[in-house]
Amino acid sequence: MTASPFTITPMSITPSVPVLHGRKNTELRFDGSALLLRQAHKEHHIPLAAVARVHGERRTVEVVLRAPDGSRPVVHRIEDVGESAATAFAGAVNTALADVSDPAADGSALVRVRTLDSENARARKRRWVWLGALAFVLVHVVEGMLVTAAGSPDLSILIGLGGFCSGALLLTATSLMPFGKPQWRLHKDGVTVVARYEGHIDGMYVYNFTALDGRPYAYAPYDYRGEQVELVYDAADPFNGVERQFVLGRGTLLFPMLLFGVPGLLIFLGTLTLLFAA
Repeated sequence: MTASPFTITPMSITPSVPVLHGRKNTELRFDGSALLLRQAHKEHHIPLAAVARVHGERRTVEVVLRAPDGSRPVVHRIEDVGESAATAFAGAVNTALADVSDPAADGSALVRVRTLDSENARARKRRWVWLGALAFVLVHVVEGMLVTAAGSPDLSILIGLGGFCSGALLLTATSLMPFGKPQWRLHKDGVTVVARYEGHIDGMYVYNFTALDGRPYAYAPYDYRGEQVELVYDAADPFNGVERQFVLGRGTLLFPMLLFGVPGLLIFLGTLTLLFAA
């Protein structure tokens, strides 16, 4: 027999660190260099240097921050998670803590907190948009049924097609609306800073800058942008910085809305005209 040219080499597989989902839509994840605790209205970014230990017990995981001698440490907690996931998560983070070379004396000073009020508001508005689209479709379905019952099935097909087309176009236009603060306002109202290249960390090109609140933030583009890059951000939300050269203007953002919205509105008005003319 001829020996096979292929050899199978056993590989060591490192399991992924689980993402914990707990009570009241809380979430805790580990990205290799920091913990990210997301709650209903705020988000905590906790670098490993700020963490003393992670304790997992049954369905609860506690992140204990470093604290000066004699003071009580701050503890962040997520509850109602899977027991096996909690154990694996705590073990992975505690293993990574052994490699931290410069732990902080006061971990709470390194924690960055971002409020999610604007994101939640945008999510609520988009939810209302989808509910409105559903109601729009249902209204046209009922109209088509009534017209069919009145003896005009051909007209019901036109109404159905008109409702579908106008609904799809209007929904697309509405989904493109910049809920919250439009990006074009950043040129005038945003804060412009120079972020400096920190290095290629965990597969990302990381640029660091300090916001007006004195806290450090990071920007991670898809590729290397040079030793420094000019960013612009909303003073109320430094996490979402954008390279100034990539900030879209008002016309660029409004054109797709008009492209879909105007035909959708015209088809909708035409559908209503057909309905009332019948």
